[in-house]
Amino acid sequence: MSSVPRVCPSCGSASPWDAKFCQQCGRLLDEGAPRYYGALSPGPAFVLGCSLLVAAVIALIVGSVIATIVLLALAVAAFVFFYDAGRRNPDDPVARRVFASGHHLRGWATFARTSTSAWAHALRDVVRLRRESRSLRREREPTLRLLGDAAYREDEPAANALRDRLRQIDAELAKRAAEQARALAAARHQVDEEHEAARTTQRLSVDDIAAHGEPRKKE
Repeated sequence: MSSVPRVCPSCGSASPWDAKFCQQCGRLLDEGAPRYYGALSPGPAFVLGCSLLVAAVIALIVGSVIATIVLLALAVAAFVFFYDAGRRNPDDPVARRVFASGHHLRGWATFARTSTSAWAHALRDVVRLRRESRSLRREREPTLRLLGDAAYREDEPAANALRDRLRQIDAELAKRAAEQARALAAARHQVDEEHEAARTTQRLSVDDIAAHGEPRKKE
């Protein structure tokens, strides 16, 4: 390859392969086209890595363990080349799309993990509160019958004590119902926040912004 001349992207003149600057205009020859060891750009490296990964899956299906291991190692190496080339040339369209997709996938993975955790905690609290509410309702029914019996017997002290206990039970039931609503609302709020963070940023043109910003006329 040392006999192959390098063409300057600015003036189009040829320079020796090992030259770093153009002999005519002095521009850096590697500027605007970074390559990993001068061999692969992000696009070919990504295609090569995907092809090797597919070949490794096929080899695994066929039953060739050695070929699968070798192809997986080559696929990992190709993706390493791609990552380095994409990091050196972030304006490359393939690298930009792949990195953006990876960012979106991480966002949705975080959303799924956070949502699962939030609903799991809320469900645990709701189950506990409903169990306590059932216990209070089981106590309320016989207390209510005893109150009727005390009122029938005109036992005012017993009736007053039973009325106080019924008020306490009703207050505890209302308290647990409010706690259930708060737990579900907190989980829903956390999920909504994570969903907004995971959503793809919407791109609006100047006309769209102007249209949304205009106040609506009253009919």
